[in-house]
Amino acid sequence: MDHWASASLATAFLLAGSPASAGSSATPLPPKPTASTAAQVQLADQLKTAGVKYYGSWRCPACQYQSHLFGQGGQQRLPYVECAKPDTLPEQARACSAAVIRTYPTWIHPSGERREGVQSLNDLQGWIEQP
Repeated sequence: MDHWASASLATAFLLAGSPASAGSSATPLPPKPTASTAAQVQLADQLKTAGVKYYGSWRCPACQYQSHLFGQGGQQRLPYVECAKPDTLPEQARACSAAVIRTYPTWIHPSGERREGVQSLNDLQGWIEQP
């Protein structure tokens, strides 16, 4: 099983078995950040180069989980837009309003295609490789 597949499988088990998937307000705890692999950093760079934007909130557990999938170094390189700090990051908050962000996390491709919720690293990789 490759690196992305094992990360995706772990994410699926965690989310599928969580009370959040059964309609409760509980959200799975984010994994503890670890050192990034070269592949995680490369994917973060590819997302940025492709013009993808990742919209989230500092207080969103699902966003923390999503970011931690990239490891410490990878998450620093993500094309992240913070939506919940209008006083300290007003330009980013305006970008969230302009993009009509309804849920966190939301990923938006330059083509306009949106992905909402936690995305596996495999899915993000495949998404940016589409013609």
